[in-house]
Amino acid sequence: MTNAADRRARHDAEQAAARAEIRSQTLDRYLARRPKAFADGAELKPEVRNWIDNFKSGSHASLLLLGEPGTGKTWHLWKIGELLIREGWFGRFYLVSDFEFKAAADRPVNTEKLQTWREAPLLALDDLGASQLYPWTVDAIAQLIDARWQNQLPTLISTNLPTLDPLGPRTMSRFADGGSTAVKFTGADFRRAS
Repeated sequence: MTNAADRRARHDAEQAAARAEIRSQTLDRYLARRPKAFADGAELKPEVRNWIDNFKSGSHASLLLLGEPGTGKTWHLWKIGELLIREGWFGRFYLVSDFEFKAAADRPVNTEKLQTWREAPLLALDDLGASQLYPWTVDAIAQLIDARWQNQLPTLISTNLPTLDPLGPRTMSRFADGGSTAVKFTGADFRRAS
């Protein structure tokens, strides 16, 4: 009996060590991709911390970060990915800029990239509306959010727009389903303060 218990304990310890090593490598790769401008930052907003905890508990609610430029929205998106990895989440997190999304949605459409984003366990659209929202871009965003909503995959959006009204009521309704969280960022542009 003791031998079986010892083998099980060794096996469990080896599994824990392997998971820790994978998490460490994943975190290293993630932090290497993160732009240096977002390495340091402010304190995490409590609403964002609550969203992370709910997500880890199985919530599929989305997250909207609204506010003026330079108030910390993109930093929060990068921090969400970092914290999830540090806290043991092993999913794929894609952080896609407005310009990267437009490049994929414009002619010729990069259907492979758009499909990857539709199916990603966690997707963040950063600076949505930073450049002009053309009708085909709005349509592509609507299709993306609809596909993610149907599969109960949360979407994170940061934007300088005051609301998501330009996306239309149908898209806004799907994005809000499941009790999505909206966080308002206020204050001076910290990049201009330096």
